[in-house]
Amino acid sequence: MTSLLTFIAALAVMILLHEFGHFLAARWMGIPIEEFGIGFPPRLMTLFTAGGTRFTINAIPLGGFVRPKTYRRGEEGEEVVDALTLAPPRQQLVVAAAGPVMNFFIAVVLYALIFAHQGVPQMGKVVVMDVAPDSPAAQAGLQQGDQILAVDHTPVTSPQTLHDEIYAHLGQPITLTLQRQGQTLTVTLIPRNPPPPTGAIGIAMGYPLRSANLFTAAWWSLRATAEDIWRVVKLPVTMLRSREASGQLLGYKGMYNVYRQFRAADMQAERQQGDAFPLNTLVFFIMVTLSLGVFNLLPLPALDGGRIAIALVEMVVRRRLPVQVVNAINLVGFVLLLGLLLLINLREWVP
Repeated sequence: MTSLLTFIAALAVMILLHEFGHFLAARWMGIPIEEFGIGFPPRLMTLFTAGGTRFTINAIPLGGFVRPKTYRRGEEGEEVVDALTLAPPRQQLVVAAAGPVMNFFIAVVLYALIFAHQGVPQMGKVVVMDVAPDSPAAQAGLQQGDQILAVDHTPVTSPQTLHDEIYAHLGQPITLTLQRQGQTLTVTLIPRNPPPPTGAIGIAMGYPLRSANLFTAAWWSLRATAEDIWRVVKLPVTMLRSREASGQLLGYKGMYNVYRQFRAADMQAERQQGDAFPLNTLVFFIMVTLSLGVFNLLPLPALDGGRIAIALVEMVVRRRLPVQVVNAINLVGFVLLLGLLLLINLREWVP
């Protein structure tokens, strides 16, 4: 139960911070906000009012919302329009983009915590992070912490280089040159063909880590976030091109199952190594917040990307689209989006 509550709370906070990004940008642009809600209606109470905005607590604790001030237009006041819709396209664009930007900022902060604790990668070197039992690597005597210098005669300077060389020789003997505690060793093994889930030789590999100051950790946080954003953006293309790549859209149940796996890895590390730092849990929420940010930038109605697309069109043609058209587009998009979310979540519950 504690794990479930932690998952729900963390997810709600990320959604709430996304909305807070919209709120800060709207205030910066001078767009009046009528209500900033923590949770979703029905409203439970008003915390306080500041700058013309009511800050409220609502009954459904799954995020939050920003409600711009509304106005009535027309001869008989029959048309209700919010302040964001009436704002110039440039201001709408800034406000819409601020939510995803806040998601990316969350990722930077979480990465900074990781790098401050773990250290930053030492590029140009590759070490063995873990060895799977009964694997070719285990049988050859590889150990956690070994630095791999070369595969046959090819120098190893990155995990990708090592991966490519191993998978280019599946089922064939290869020689690894290692460095262990200042000594240079060589081992011979045969990568499995086809490779099982634990990999062709059964190792987890990565860069060795070194301690870093605050500025170095911040730089690596920005770099890692940018690389992850690009990885998420090109994921659909990668899945289409690679037979090995697989993936699917996860609902709340699927996300919670993945969260439990990551959390279990942290608990195991705490028992075995005495390190209570929630590394894997933070990595999970980095994945979630980046996916949320990129997804919201898709140029689809009812998403931030849809509002950005409309604002860009209006900026190019130098003409505002009719409010009725914009509202209709957003309504249709919202209904379709809601249907997709329901379908994804129902698929995880119905066999």
